[in-house]
Amino acid sequence: MNFCKVIGSGIKKGWKVINVVREIVVNLTFLLIILLIWGGWNLVKEQKTVNKPNKNGILVFDVQGSITDHVSHDKNFYALQQKLYGNSVNKKRENSLFEITEKLEQAKNDPTIKGIVLKLDNFTGADLPALEYIGKYLTAFKQNNKLIYAISNQYNQSQYYLASFANKIYLPPQGVVHLYGLSTNNFYFKTLLDNLKVNTHVFRVGTYKSAVEPLIRNDMSTEARENTYRWMNGMWDNYANDVATNRQQLPNLFIPKADIFLSQVKSVNGDLTEYALQYDLVDKIAPYYQFEADMQQAFNNEDDSISIYDYQLVSDNKETQTTKPEIALVFVNGTIAEGENSNNNAGSDSITEQLAAIRKNDNVKAVIIRVNSPGGSVTASEAIRNEIQAIRNQNIPVVISMGGMAASGGYWISTASDYIIASKNTITGSIGIFGIIPTFEKSLAHIGVYTDGVSTSPLADSALTKDLSNEFNQLMQMNIENGYQTFIKLVAEARQLSIENVDRIAQGQVWLGQEAKNRGLVDQIGDFDDAVAKAAELANITDYQITTIESDSSWLDSLLFNISASLPKSSAEMIYQHLPVSKSIQAHINLLNTFNDPQYRYVYCLNCADVGL
Repeated sequence: MNFCKVIGSGIKKGWKVINVVREIVVNLTFLLIILLIWGGWNLVKEQKTVNKPNKNGILVFDVQGSITDHVSHDKNFYALQQKLYGNSVNKKRENSLFEITEKLEQAKNDPTIKGIVLKLDNFTGADLPALEYIGKYLTAFKQNNKLIYAISNQYNQSQYYLASFANKIYLPPQGVVHLYGLSTNNFYFKTLLDNLKVNTHVFRVGTYKSAVEPLIRNDMSTEARENTYRWMNGMWDNYANDVATNRQQLPNLFIPKADIFLSQVKSVNGDLTEYALQYDLVDKIAPYYQFEADMQQAFNNEDDSISIYDYQLVSDNKETQTTKPEIALVFVNGTIAEGENSNNNAGSDSITEQLAAIRKNDNVKAVIIRVNSPGGSVTASEAIRNEIQAIRNQNIPVVISMGGMAASGGYWISTASDYIIASKNTITGSIGIFGIIPTFEKSLAHIGVYTDGVSTSPLADSALTKDLSNEFNQLMQMNIENGYQTFIKLVAEARQLSIENVDRIAQGQVWLGQEAKNRGLVDQIGDFDDAVAKAAELANITDYQITTIESDSSWLDSLLFNISASLPKSSAEMIYQHLPVSKSIQAHINLLNTFNDPQYRYVYCLNCADVGL
């Protein structure tokens, strides 16, 4: 009896401890949510009610994190997150390409802005077409007789691309300029899957369709290697030409081959800072305090500066804006998948809803689809393409503006447009298709689990727990081949090319923008501004407003989405996030999670999503 009492007392005490811990966790979570709601509300209220005048002086381009076409989270919550967690959030912040360039355009003509300082330490990068586009606005700023200076403790290739537009580049002592080239690496899982006894069924069309290679090989195929090497070299040549031209140097001398580079570094005893100065990568070696003194002198002892985040855009009168005809802007950003838009995913449900809303808006006279996607689900891509076609059926012109990539499914949806504009460095093409179904019958058998049953047809007897029947394999392959024929027919009809010609440039091959134009896959090499001009021309309008179309969501949905993005990660997650190998594996897992096509058919370019500066 006493023993039972002791046990019962112990259980009661243990339960009390658990209950106390539970209540603490619940209360802390509740307080955190209240804090986020309160902070978010105050940030939004502050932005809506306070119109601070811009300071006179220097505009500081102090971008934190990456620059992307379309920001997935509310910028107010980034500001709140930074207040709560400090500067550790900087490197994962997203910044809108078009908001930045709009501010640069305004600053060019703003008499209160005397110059720009590119403070690039916390800028983590952008795709090359985005960098080109920013560079265009920096050039225009300089051409308006205003000066640009750049400084960073070290320059990665994205940072240096922007710095090359400056009148003068500074580098602190012990600083480095990293100009080494481009690379892409993937993990290959064939042996792992074999060891796990996973039976990977792959169905594909296209010699160069490399998206499935990580699951069926331990290395890159010769065809995929040759194709990737070709366009990657082209992109690097474009990068080198741009920065060398900005620095008034010859590209082959400014960024030499590895053996010459090593010889040159040896000549300065391995001092990479001195190398950067001697070979004109930078103009001056100076610590930050000297840089600040130089800026005072350059701008006539002007002390005031304003961050690009605090620099306010001055918009036109709202009443005038609402009466102007609209050019609607829709973003297709990330892997194309069924469902709603989410982080790094372009959800077909969200995008088709946006496109359908455009058709019902009589004030919309033209549409620009900004595509920055490696593709994804065939079903999702076709749903988006159909809605684009429906807009054109109402005599509303549609222009595709390609960003860093518009490959495979990204190109599939582009075939429904009136006109396609790409950057010279846009990664596009990858016209091919594949299907993938893993089954686990051998894995289960290894641990003593088997599947058996009865079906009325071998086509009905398909499950992840047993091998696919021969009949189902045949059906899948025919479906994939039909999907490929559909793809090349869409391209042939849209681009007025023969089926044979499209097949030659298809097969999953990837092309840079200029190569794609030479082969008839795009109409013009240009940027977003060219797309706007073309849309206005096709709609025959001269006075218009650009309206970004977003999906309707309740305030609660938006709040929960942004709160989840703002919550701090666990220590383990934060460490995991900074391990390159773990990040690459996680990227593959995230990709597989988006593969939700009901027919298991995908138009996706793997390498397109894995190359950056």
